Amino acid sequence: MAYKAMKITKASGMVEDLRPEKLKASLMRSGADEEAAEEIIERVMKEIEPYAGTGRIYRLVRKYLRRYNHASSLRYSLKKAIFRLGPTGYPFEKYFGEILKNYGNDVKVDTIINGRCVKHEVDVVAVGDREVSVVECKYHNTTGRTSDVKVAMYVHSRFRDLEPVFKSMYPGRSFSGWLVTNTRFTSDAVRYAECSGLKIVGWRYPDNGSLEKMIEDKLLYPVTVISGIKKGLIKDLISRNIVLLKDLTEMDTDDIQSMFSLSKGKAVALKEQADSLCLC
Repeated sequence: MAYKAMKITKASGMVEDLRPEKLKASLMRSGADEEAAEEIIERVMKEIEPYAGTGRIYRLVRKYLRRYNHASSLRYSLKKAIFRLGPTGYPFEKYFGEILKNYGNDVKVDTIINGRCVKHEVDVVAVGDREVSVVECKYHNTTGRTSDVKVAMYVHSRFRDLEPVFKSMYPGRSFSGWLVTNTRFTSDAVRYAECSGLKIVGWRYPDNGSLEKMIEDKLLYPVTVISGIKKGLIKDLISRNIVLLKDLTEMDTDDIQSMFSLSKGKAVALKEQADSLCLC
């Protein structure tokens, strides 16, 4: 389907061309079929003016996607849901730790480790059968923020100090340092990582192992993806180490109601949304 050319305004203030095919791919990843995705894009483009902000486009897309399929609209909300883990980075560290745990690792979050030269506060340590991964999480709670080359270089220097210590702790296993963000990396940060061997994971990077792909491949959605969830309940869930939505699928409605002092109706709605997204 051919679409009219249109300029839009990103959260950073930059102006760029609207890319309907990119939006279509995002909708189809969320579960919409090709016909529904094209219909949603057509409706959205009729409602927006040139230089519309990406926030307005997102809200319109989600509105029409919700009419098509509620679970799909929740998946489309993934990036916003990760922002809602904030305002501090600690919940994101716990969340990424849970992701790595579901990929077969033993995980520790927020530990202090003596490097070869100095002491380091390490966000996530993931120990697998063959590899030990040390992860620095750079969380941003607003769109348009990026992790630049200075961050990549600083993090890489810390990993070099930690590498001999972890290799002696886990002989026979390889060592890798990760820099993980919930937004994007600058082009210089990507070039540095590719040149230096630093593993970086962010939104839409790398193609075969980006943050959203790691999440979607195993349905590891954060609890904040649920629509209408209040900040107080988010804080309560995370304090009880319920960070993944799939944790709620393993609880019955009565347990959810009593544990979080919810009404029966709210507990049922919470359980239904979790099941619709994670038990598909």
